[in-house]
Amino acid sequence: MTAKSVQQFLAAARAAVRRGLKSTSGKILLVMGNESADLDSFASSLVFAYLTDSHAQYTRGKLTGYDNIIPILNIPREEVSLRPELHYMLARLRIPESDIICKDELLSSIDRSKTDKVDVVLLDHNNLLSDFGDLFGKNVVAILDHHADEGLYKSAEPRIIAPVGSCTSLVVNYFADYFRPSPDEFSVSDEKKDVARLALGPILVDTANLTSKETQEDKDAVAILMKIISSGIAGASDEQEGYYGELMTAKRSIDSFGLRDILRKDYKEWLEDNGVRVGISSSVKSLAWTVKKFEWNEFNKGIDSWAKERKLDAFVFMDSFQDPKEGYRRDLLIAVCSEKGDARVRKFVDAAESEFELEPFSEKDGLGIQNNDQEGLWCFKQLNLKASRKQVAPLIRQFMQE
Repeated sequence: MTAKSVQQFLAAARAAVRRGLKSTSGKILLVMGNESADLDSFASSLVFAYLTDSHAQYTRGKLTGYDNIIPILNIPREEVSLRPELHYMLARLRIPESDIICKDELLSSIDRSKTDKVDVVLLDHNNLLSDFGDLFGKNVVAILDHHADEGLYKSAEPRIIAPVGSCTSLVVNYFADYFRPSPDEFSVSDEKKDVARLALGPILVDTANLTSKETQEDKDAVAILMKIISSGIAGASDEQEGYYGELMTAKRSIDSFGLRDILRKDYKEWLEDNGVRVGISSSVKSLAWTVKKFEWNEFNKGIDSWAKERKLDAFVFMDSFQDPKEGYRRDLLIAVCSEKGDARVRKFVDAAESEFELEPFSEKDGLGIQNNDQEGLWCFKQLNLKASRKQVAPLIRQFMQE
C-alpha cells in the first residue's frame, strides 16, 4: 500500500483536532517546535511527526502506539500571517494554510484534565515553556535540538542536542534510513520529494545556503535531500540556489509590518526561577532600516509598549542583514525594562561588549539613534557575526538568573 503523503497526513491531523481530541481514548503524541515558530521549528516538527506516523519502521521502535500524532506550530493562529517565508513554503508544497495546527487550536481541542494520555516531542528547543510547559512539562518523551542544553528531560529517548546549523538536519540524520535510497528503489516518489523539499528549506535558510554556521551534518543532510529532489535531473545546484533565494526573499518581506508585528514575528521569552523575565526579538532588517521606518521616538515607544505588554525586565532586539556595501551585518539593542532588571542588564552589557565585539552607534552614523546609559538603552553594531540568538540568549539569561 502506498504511504500517505505529508499533505494527507497533515490534513488528517487537522481533521482530528477539529473533531476535538477531548473524546479520544487513546494516546496522543504532540510534536512541536519552539515559540519563534520559524521555518526550522515548523519543518522539523512536521517532518518528524509525519515520518513517525506514516513510516514508523524508521523510528527505531521508540515512539509507537499513538492514536493521533499532531504537529504543532507553537504560536496562535493570528500570528501565522507574520511569517511570509512559511506562506511561500506552504504554497510550494501545496499545503493549505488552514491545515496548519496552531497552539491555540490544539489547546482548545484537548482535554486538559487528561494530560497523562499526552506525550510530547520537542524539536528546535529543549525546554517546554508557557501553557504547554504547565500542562505537559512532565510528558516530554523525545528531543531533537541544536540550542544550549538546559539539562531537562534526561529520560527522553531520543535525546539529541547537538550544535548543528539547523535542527532539521538532526531530523534528517535520525531518519537517515528513510532518506537514504534503497537498492531496489528505481525512482523517487513525489511523496518523498515533497518531504525532502520541506526539510531542505530551513537548512538552507539557517546556514545561508551552507556558507554560515554550517556543520558536516548540515552538509550531509543537504546532499542527501538534493539527491532525492534532483533524482538524476540536471541543474540540481541551480535548484538549490533558487530555492534558497526565494525563501530569503519571502523571509525579508516585512515592509508592510507594523513595529509590534516586527517585534513579535521572531520572538522568544524566558521566565527565570527568580521571576525575572527576558525577551529577545530577531529581525531580518537592520536597526537603521527599522529606526528610519518608524523614527526613533516611535521606535523607542514601541519597545517600551512591547516590554510592558510582555511584562519584561530586560529586552534585546537583534538583527541580521545584508548591507549593499559591507556585506553580512548584525546589530544589537539592549534595554532595561524594570528596576528588577536594571543591575542585571548592565552586567550583561559589560560582558557582551567584549563577547560579541560590540561597537556603539554614534552621531556620525546619522541614524537618529540615541543611546541612554542613564535610562538603560544601548544600540551596538555587532562585529562578532557568528553570535546569533543561540549565543546571546544563554549569556543574558546567565545574568538574569543571578
